[in-house]
Amino acid sequence: MTQCFKGGHDYPIEDEYGAYCEEHGVTAIWSHPDKRVPHDPPTPPSAEDEPPPRSAGGPHMS
Repeated sequence: MTQCFKGGHDYPIEDEYGAYCEEHGVTAIWSHPDKRVPHDPPTPPSAEDEPPPRSAGGPHMS
Protein backbone atom coordinates (compact mmCIF):
# COMPACT_ATOMS: atom_id res chain seq x y z
CA MET A 1 0.00 0.00 0.00
CA THR A 2 0.96 3.61 -0.51
CA GLN A 3 1.26 6.06 2.37
CA CYS A 4 -0.73 9.29 2.70
CA PHE A 5 1.79 12.13 2.59
CA LYS A 6 -0.23 14.20 5.10
CA GLY A 7 -0.78 11.54 7.74
CA GLY A 8 2.03 9.04 7.20
CA HIS A 9 -0.44 6.11 7.18
CA ASP A 10 -1.58 3.77 4.41
CA TYR A 11 -4.31 5.07 2.11
CA PRO A 12 -7.59 3.43 3.18
CA ILE A 13 -8.94 3.47 -0.40
CA GLU A 14 -6.64 2.28 -3.18
CA ASP A 15 -7.22 0.73 -6.61
CA GLU A 16 -5.54 0.47 -10.02
CA TYR A 17 -6.28 4.17 -10.78
CA GLY A 18 -5.07 5.78 -7.56
CA ALA A 19 -5.67 6.20 -3.85
CA TYR A 20 -7.73 8.45 -1.57
CA CYS A 21 -7.51 9.40 2.11
CA GLU A 22 -10.89 10.51 3.46
CA GLU A 23 -9.38 11.79 6.72
CA HIS A 24 -7.04 14.28 4.98
CA GLY A 25 -8.83 14.72 1.63
CA VAL A 26 -5.70 13.63 -0.27
CA THR A 27 -5.94 11.98 -3.71
CA ALA A 28 -3.07 10.25 -5.51
CA ILE A 29 -3.58 9.32 -9.18
CA TRP A 30 -1.31 6.75 -10.77
CA SER A 31 0.17 7.56 -14.15
CA HIS A 32 -0.07 4.49 -16.39
CA PRO A 33 0.31 4.95 -20.14
CA ASP A 34 -1.89 1.85 -20.70
CA LYS A 35 -4.59 2.69 -18.16
CA ARG A 36 -6.48 5.92 -17.91
CA VAL A 37 -9.08 6.97 -15.36
CA PRO A 38 -12.56 6.80 -16.91
CA HIS A 39 -13.36 10.30 -18.10
CA ASP A 40 -16.67 11.91 -17.24
CA PRO A 41 -17.88 14.19 -20.03
CA PRO A 42 -18.27 17.84 -18.99
CA THR A 43 -21.76 18.86 -18.03
CA PRO A 44 -23.27 22.05 -19.42
CA PRO A 45 -23.67 24.82 -16.84
CA SER A 46 -27.16 25.21 -15.48
CA ALA A 47 -28.98 28.51 -15.14
CA GLU A 48 -28.53 28.24 -11.35
CA ASP A 49 -24.73 28.42 -11.78
CA GLU A 50 -24.89 31.73 -13.67
CA PRO A 51 -24.53 35.01 -11.75
CA PRO A 52 -27.48 37.41 -11.98
CA PRO A 53 -27.26 39.87 -14.90
CA ARG A 54 -25.87 43.32 -14.15
CA SER A 55 -28.22 46.21 -14.60
CA ALA A 56 -27.33 48.56 -17.44
CA GLY A 57 -27.97 51.76 -15.49
CA GLY A 58 -26.68 51.47 -11.97
CA PRO A 59 -26.76 54.24 -9.36
CA HIS A 60 -26.24 57.75 -10.67
CA MET A 61 -24.46 60.42 -8.67
CA SER A 62 -25.58 64.04 -9.02
